[in-house]
Amino acid sequence: MSRAVRPFALSRLFRLVLYAWLPLLFLCRPLSAADAPLDDYYRDLWNTRNGLPHNTINSIAQTAEGYLWFATWEGVARYNGREFRTFERGAHTGLPDSGIRTLVPDGEGLLVAGARGGISRYQHQRWTAEPDLPAMVNHVLRTRDGRLWFATEGGGIYWRQDGELHHLGVDDGLPGAAVYRLLEDEDGVIWAGTSRGLAVIRDQRVQVVAQIPAAPVLALLLDRQGRLLIGSEEGAYVHEQGGFSLLRPELAQEAVSALLEDDSGDLLLGTIDRGLIRLSRFGLERLGLEQGLPDNRVVSLLQDSERNIWVGTNGGLLRLRDAPFTSFTQDDGLAGNYVRTVLAHGNGSIWAGTSNGLSRIDGDRVQTLALTLADGSVPSILSLAQGSGDTLWAGTFTHGLLRLENGTLAQVIDRDQGLGANEVRAILPAVDGSLWVGTAKGLSRIKDGRISTYYQQDGLPGEFVMALHQADNGDIWVGTGVGVGILRQGRPDRIEALYLNSQENAEYAFGFYQEPDGKHMWMTTDRGLLRYRYRDGSLSMVGKPHGLPIEKMFQPVADRLGGLWLSTNRGILRIDLAEAQRVADGERDRIAFELLGEGDGMASAQANGGSGPAAALARDGSVWIATAKGVARVYPGRLSEFGQAELPVVLESAEANGKAADIRLPLALPAGTDRLQLSFAGLGYVMPERIRYRTLLEGFDQGWVERGRQNLAEYTNLAPGNYVFRVAAAYPYGDWSPQEARLAFSIAPFFWQRPLFWLLAGLLGLAAIGLLMRLRLRMLRLRAVELEHLVRDKTRELQQQSLAFERQAREDQLTGLANRRAFDEWLAQAFEAARREHTPLCLAVLDIDHFKQVNDKWSHAVGDQAIRAIATVLRREIRTTDYVARWGGEEFTLLFPVTEPDEAVRICERIRRAIADLDCGGFADGLHLTASLGGAGARGLASADRLLAHADQALYQAKSEGRNRVVLWS
Repeated sequence: MSRAVRPFALSRLFRLVLYAWLPLLFLCRPLSAADAPLDDYYRDLWNTRNGLPHNTINSIAQTAEGYLWFATWEGVARYNGREFRTFERGAHTGLPDSGIRTLVPDGEGLLVAGARGGISRYQHQRWTAEPDLPAMVNHVLRTRDGRLWFATEGGGIYWRQDGELHHLGVDDGLPGAAVYRLLEDEDGVIWAGTSRGLAVIRDQRVQVVAQIPAAPVLALLLDRQGRLLIGSEEGAYVHEQGGFSLLRPELAQEAVSALLEDDSGDLLLGTIDRGLIRLSRFGLERLGLEQGLPDNRVVSLLQDSERNIWVGTNGGLLRLRDAPFTSFTQDDGLAGNYVRTVLAHGNGSIWAGTSNGLSRIDGDRVQTLALTLADGSVPSILSLAQGSGDTLWAGTFTHGLLRLENGTLAQVIDRDQGLGANEVRAILPAVDGSLWVGTAKGLSRIKDGRISTYYQQDGLPGEFVMALHQADNGDIWVGTGVGVGILRQGRPDRIEALYLNSQENAEYAFGFYQEPDGKHMWMTTDRGLLRYRYRDGSLSMVGKPHGLPIEKMFQPVADRLGGLWLSTNRGILRIDLAEAQRVADGERDRIAFELLGEGDGMASAQANGGSGPAAALARDGSVWIATAKGVARVYPGRLSEFGQAELPVVLESAEANGKAADIRLPLALPAGTDRLQLSFAGLGYVMPERIRYRTLLEGFDQGWVERGRQNLAEYTNLAPGNYVFRVAAAYPYGDWSPQEARLAFSIAPFFWQRPLFWLLAGLLGLAAIGLLMRLRLRMLRLRAVELEHLVRDKTRELQQQSLAFERQAREDQLTGLANRRAFDEWLAQAFEAARREHTPLCLAVLDIDHFKQVNDKWSHAVGDQAIRAIATVLRREIRTTDYVARWGGEEFTLLFPVTEPDEAVRICERIRRAIADLDCGGFADGLHLTASLGGAGARGLASADRLLAHADQALYQAKSEGRNRVVLWS
């Protein structure tokens, strides 16, 4: 079995928020020897093109909060699953040089050390520099008594005790001045790997270990059994029961540079020039350049909290992980990589028909049949079917139908003998003993050695036959390129044509699945998934109009857990069959899905179709899919295991009114803070782009707010007061992690918003009223008129102030446009009016293209001016009946009441052109702004939220298609 090797993409992949119950394939099971050989694990690669500062990974560590850290010669990189952040030398870190040699977790923090003797501690987003040492630090050890020991390059060993620095060098007995590794054993003894062998230190006295060669010792490890393992340039050794010996005879000449024991007890060894070695129940396994390792020099190893294995080399970073899919390819013995059909045999084996012959898979063992035709060629297999006894039927691309007995070719049936064509794409052994053969030129029936072929003139809707299925009632369903033919009760004289073009103009029928109750037949077509209801012969669709991203589907396979797997050219879709029923019945307008592909272990996401079966359910419950690179296998029952770990989440940054805020302590924000942005990250590393989030702002929100995959929360015009921001993360199919991130902050009031001010104002008012009353008693009628005027003036002033406060709560301070709160009210009212009066309503979402680059290249001040400039364009270009608001950040929303979608698109195009023509030279030389707009119409939608979601999806499409365009949701 093989795994594809691919660079990891550090980008946001999706904006659409999927339902939480879907199977999401993130967390790996343990990389244990009991699972699979080393070569089977899926591999992800990173290097400088993906954000690493340097390709040599000297050390790897994971801190208590969940971050992964990578030491390189150009700084230390912190990874949150989506992007790397590099820390270099300077006042911020306190490091004298960017060359980082070692990373050592220390309590809740991390010790970072390297060139020029630099040492610094990172904890809770704060760096604290330690005193430098005279030489480069190769490793740091904190012993159980709390002392720090330092292995240095050419300077021996240093340790700190009671504030003083102590030293051991060659003069003190060290065999070499360069020390690479330190380790404390269970007895408190210090072991030191040096450039000239191994040393042991007891009570600050050095003793050279003479039982192993005087070669550089680069790695030390204390395994679960309490044994000391030594990796040197002249082999791997073990110390147990007071003696030293080779760990394995075949490792005698290996130059071992790194050691790791994983949580299943397997031992991994990194070597200087021969890649990665694993010792497990599979024996001694190797992983090198040919298997996808970036470089054969392995420098560092780590198993993270999700049980992924990270391998640092001189050429980049490799991650080994388990994945839901396993791919069997030509490298594993398959006849060919291009697989067109898979058959789940009744004996539990899997047959795979490829462009280069036929193979059988039993468990993990692949056997290719020596299948040669009379002309000496190896047939290209298009279709398979299980016959009676040991008979196997195979349809070919150019040689007709083959009958195999016990794996041996017994008969060839082709066009010369009566088949419609030699291109056989579907085979069906019927219950009456006949054999139906779908070809590129008609449908043939073989019964008692006689062949009959049926064409369009016999009632078939089309002659290019791709799929055959016999229903429970005996009907035979024939999938063709122009619809479906139904042979009622299997009789060719009762062929009924079922045309599919009423469903989004569908034509091709690639595969069939009938539910166990026999009431419905599902068909995969070139326009989505169709359902035929036997009760009334009606057709319904589940496809792109309901949210599925792909419309051409090849083979449906129902698993035993209520899921329906659909093979496509762009991966495997999995949906819930019960939910598909509700969509087909019109009870729901959207369906949740999961799209699985190469990131989930498939060697190729291109699943083949047009012949059958193109996917199958095996006896053990696994689903097998024919692809352009081998056959892929997945166990649906394992999906519930994924995503169950508690996922830590961290708050990474905060911006108040566009300026960075220090989140290490509770925030005290000044009066007038009207925009707060909080960025966070769930620290999961298998599929971080699928992590979902929810937030709660105590003091503002009434309950948790689901944010899908959005890792940013923004709040505008918060009232003065005290707040606590909380965020939790989860993988779909997993519960919300209790490891929340929290940030307490307060917004100070203006002096007139303080209770003391209102108290004093009230007291002064009461005093004034008392004085006026006394004057009124004195002056009676003369002062009564003046008092009335004074009361009127005071009332008007309070009303104006109240109006100002109300306007501030509904107005965006930067642009003067309405804010999100106001727009939400407009949208609710307009949507209700459109529904009540049956009038059209359109909504558009506008996003400034590449706005982060504006802030980064010019400044946030220029970014604010750009936002104000675009707000001016929006005021100018919309109609008097339209509404515009600043949604947040660089996003705006526009509402077009009583407007058809085509008119709304024209207005949006006018706005887009006006923005593109905007002259920004007055505030930023060389700045050119463009915007993307996504629009949607409300007709047929059940809620305003759906209208907004459709417009947001259209905006995502506009950005994915190249930005600076208008896309209308359809």
